[in-house]
Amino acid sequence: MSSLKCLSLVFFLISPQILLATEQDQHRYTQKEQIEFTEATRTAFDHSGKPQTHASFAGGSAAAENHGSAGNVTVARRGPDGKIETFCTTDITAAQTWMAGEIATQTTVSINTPVVEE
Repeated sequence: MSSLKCLSLVFFLISPQILLATEQDQHRYTQKEQIEFTEATRTAFDHSGKPQTHASFAGGSAAAENHGSAGNVTVARRGPDGKIETFCTTDITAAQTWMAGEIATQTTVSINTPVVEE
């Protein structure tokens, strides 16, 4: 009889741990308020024209230096299936919204695009 009590005690102590081990984590995106970009990334989103400088040369050529600003910025997140998804945008708010999972568009881009030769 004591072995039965001992066995039931062991089962009682182990069963919650077995249940915890079988639970699977649900995929969760980072909350929009917690997504912060570095200063360099914020500069890339800057379209005010402030960081740009223009120069004209004697031969008539011209050059523009963007100093880190870009026409668009590509951000990435891990999707529910575990694959990396990318999103290209010009707006920092749209990037944060997408990274938080609030925009559910098909944004996965294949980096290894097959080349077709004719």
